[in-house]
Amino acid sequence: MAVIDIMDGVSDSETATGVDLQSVLVKVVYQLRFEIVFVASLIFLWLFGLFAKRGVPSNRRSTKHKSLELPERRPAQKAWSAPTGPEGKSGAFLDGANSNRAAFGQKETSSLLQETPSSDKLTDALWLIPRLLHLCNGHAQRAVALFGAALTAGLDINAAPAEQKEELILALVTSMIRMGLMDDAMRLVKDFKKQEVALSVGLHGSAVKLCTAKQNFKECLALSDAIADVTNGKITDKSVWSCLLFCAIESKSFHRCANFFQQLKANGVPSQKDYWNMVRLGSVNSDWKVMIKLIQEMRQQGLEVDNVIYNTALATCVSAEQMDSARELLDEMNSVGGITDVITYNTLMKGYANHGCMDDCFNLFDIMKKRELAPSQVTYGILLDGCINNNQVDRAAHVFDMMTNEGCPMNTVLYTTLIKGFARDGKVEEAVRIYHQMGERGVMPDLITYSILLKANCDAGLMDTSLDLLGAMLKSNLKPDEVIFNNLLAGCAKQSNAELAKRLYHDMIQSSIRPSNATFSILIRLYSQCKLLDEAVDMLRTEPAKHRVEIEARLYSQLIQCCIRARQGRRVTEVYEMMLAQSAPTAATNGTMLSMCVKLNMFDTAVELIEMAAAKGLRGRVDPRDANMVLEGAVKKRKTCTAQSCAAAMKELGMRVDQALLSQAK
Repeated sequence: MAVIDIMDGVSDSETATGVDLQSVLVKVVYQLRFEIVFVASLIFLWLFGLFAKRGVPSNRRSTKHKSLELPERRPAQKAWSAPTGPEGKSGAFLDGANSNRAAFGQKETSSLLQETPSSDKLTDALWLIPRLLHLCNGHAQRAVALFGAALTAGLDINAAPAEQKEELILALVTSMIRMGLMDDAMRLVKDFKKQEVALSVGLHGSAVKLCTAKQNFKECLALSDAIADVTNGKITDKSVWSCLLFCAIESKSFHRCANFFQQLKANGVPSQKDYWNMVRLGSVNSDWKVMIKLIQEMRQQGLEVDNVIYNTALATCVSAEQMDSARELLDEMNSVGGITDVITYNTLMKGYANHGCMDDCFNLFDIMKKRELAPSQVTYGILLDGCINNNQVDRAAHVFDMMTNEGCPMNTVLYTTLIKGFARDGKVEEAVRIYHQMGERGVMPDLITYSILLKANCDAGLMDTSLDLLGAMLKSNLKPDEVIFNNLLAGCAKQSNAELAKRLYHDMIQSSIRPSNATFSILIRLYSQCKLLDEAVDMLRTEPAKHRVEIEARLYSQLIQCCIRARQGRRVTEVYEMMLAQSAPTAATNGTMLSMCVKLNMFDTAVELIEMAAAKGLRGRVDPRDANMVLEGAVKKRKTCTAQSCAAAMKELGMRVDQALLSQAK
């Protein structure tokens, strides 16, 4: 049909002009080129298969015939040495076992997999053990299940010859470990323990090594303990103790390491890896003395102490603040030669920097360069951080210049460290200069960089620069956090710029940044300085609840003190009432407020506070000494009504009132 269609596709005009047959055939072949290639490929493959069959030797069986034949019988592998009788001939057990194992075919294997043998067979060790060993090669879980069924049926495993029993136990347990079935392996060991079967040292060693190789560290220790309880010999293989030590380290069973190491040493010389594991233990326990002792033992044994072991011991000495021992260890490393590296010097330099010993730190830096060890970014970071933390900003600037001259790659952390130093030293312009230098060299500031710069500029009252930094931060797709907004608000408070603070607070809320008690504390200070206490009270009443922030008692106390300084007694009692609705103020808080009122001669306000506390029944929350201080002040100022009101409130609070003092007010 394809040819007919193509022929029909030849235009009548071409036929009419006498196009020859060859031109038509070329068009047909071109149109059918894919079909022709496909058919040719099929023919080639058919011919290839035909010739391949003819090349097969005539004496080889066909696959079809072979599938109908029984599998060839392979000679049984010798699984154990059979006991011999008086005449030196093999016992009946081996003969039976070998014959059974040799006769195992697919049919019997399938039967064992699908059906549970009868109780008679399950309790017959002669019949059962070879078959369980056979199943362990590919169907270990089924072998374990049949073994469990045999125990339930009454199998006495101890009745089997020792070598055969040991091979079966080894095969079952190790098969479970190889398959990662640690619970089943443990269950088997417990079953053997119930049967009072003595397990061999060989089983213990194989199980421990297999578990270690499988990285089942915790399970290895548990299985080792279970097997050791019923082991019939002493473990003298040091590689087993080495594995147990490693497992104890990896599973964080540090309390067992010392015993394992002692057993290891009792059965041979520990290897470098064994000592390394003990060094790791010393690092975890911060036991620098033990680590130095281990290094001495290694050198006495002629074992190589590499720089990893030395550096770990050095770091432990530094963290334990044993700088003298750390320096001695460094000198020992230098005497050996070829062991110290950049990490070695960085570790010790970090210790000196933390102790404020910057001269020793720079001395090590010089030694490091003399030994032709190139300082890393971490090295310079330690020097910078140490100088900044020890208020040596000029020295930090020298380190920075040295890094620049030596072409050390600069990163955000290093720049930020130097910026922090200048900001802490009050050199805000220098900090901003370093910030601009970051941009010129293509190093992007991070959130910490901007936070430090913003705080420094806000503290210096440079709000325009701070706002420029905020804009640059937003352009860098960095989202300001609460700390940054709080710093900006604090800067507004210093300049008493309430309008800017309100805009920033609005931006903060619009950016989905939740304010905190620190934010509200800054706003209270701002409103107080701007003499906007009404707005401060309204803010404290509405904003925390709106943003689900639990108000701390200190905010009420802060606002009350601001109101007292402004001599706004009505606002004092209003905020105190809000405070009482939230929580009962402490005696110290009440004492502070009452003392401020007395100093500013606001006795009426002080008495109102005492009366409100009495109305709430806050006995013990107002110190009698503070109440008497208010009473004495009112009496001295001849405020009779105020003094009497104070005395009445004191009585409600269970306080004793000095009647002689009260009579002076009349």
